[in-house]
Amino acid sequence: MEDKRQNIIEKAFELYHQYGIKSVSMDDIARNMGISKKTLYQYISDKNELVECVFQYSKAYIEDVFSAFKRDDLNAIEQNFELSDNIRKKNQRFKPTFLYDMKKYYPALLRELKDIKFKIIYESNLANLKKGKEEGFYMEDINEHIIARIMVSYHLFTFDPGNGLFTDTEVMDMGIFEEVYKYHFRGICTPKGIEELNRLFCKNNNQ
Repeated sequence: MEDKRQNIIEKAFELYHQYGIKSVSMDDIARNMGISKKTLYQYISDKNELVECVFQYSKAYIEDVFSAFKRDDLNAIEQNFELSDNIRKKNQRFKPTFLYDMKKYYPALLRELKDIKFKIIYESNLANLKKGKEEGFYMEDINEHIIARIMVSYHLFTFDPGNGLFTDTEVMDMGIFEEVYKYHFRGICTPKGIEELNRLFCKNNNQ
């Protein structure tokens, strides 16, 4: 029973991110799951509960995206390339309608989600910056606490189409994401780090 409930939550997460919360009904979810609405309500009492479940699932989803920074088999710069790949794979089908609907209909949940994102992004980047210093890829004199906060702003402001900096389409363009990261790396990398950065960009372009 728990597996079925989890499958429903994951399907709702996918549909909400593609079409928005408001426009996806419980009927839509049941139809996409290939089950009856009666069966759906055996696992989820109503849409408000489902939205809350999707919110809880979102936290685990964000942690999974940033799990790249926990991989000991990658160096600090490789971890960022892995993060970029995670974002590309997981977010390429998602649209910002989900966040618009959260802001309009579930503002308290959205504020909590942003707080959670801040914590995960900040702590992940802080660990990465410390690792990069130890490996000799990042300059010793950078303040990792400040840089980690700047990286939070990249993810929560720069790549949020609601702020008007980039359009919905541009936010999903990984080329823009890479340009932002080039700018970031060239501000913190040692010559050794720049050499590794160029190697990885060259490797990616040849794939």
